[in-house]
Amino acid sequence: MTSRMLAPEVQEILSRGWEPMYRSQLHYLVTWSTRARRPVLKDRHVHALSQQITRVCEERGYSLLEVAAGPDHVHVLLAIRPSQSIASVIRELKGRAATSLLPAFPELRVWLRGNLMWDERYAVETVSAARVPRVQERLRALHAPDERLARAS
Repeated sequence: MTSRMLAPEVQEILSRGWEPMYRSQLHYLVTWSTRARRPVLKDRHVHALSQQITRVCEERGYSLLEVAAGPDHVHVLLAIRPSQSIASVIRELKGRAATSLLPAFPELRVWLRGNLMWDERYAVETVSAARVPRVQERLRALHAPDERLARAS
């Protein structure tokens, strides 16, 4: 009987432990609104919100593709592994965004008339990998500042 030795590089990799390798991701477009759909999100809020969502996605390993927001709603285009639950992802995004925005911007409590920032409902749309660039373009077109209006004023 012969003894087969593995190369040192392979032995080192195997000694670190096994981690699953995901080749597929599920893409979702998630939309939620402010409580009572009140138009309270200004540019400073949207900027802080997108930073917080980016931070959460980096921490948790979600692939964030796009964040866009209007005065009364938020769109997040992201990709997650099949083993992750989209409901859990949304719960964490909405919860951590609210807990960081409300203390930083006390005017939101006044405008929203309380401590609840988001409506409890949300919409989720699955997006095929082929459609992702078109959805990104659509979000950028919907929520980009209108240059013509800025020049006219």
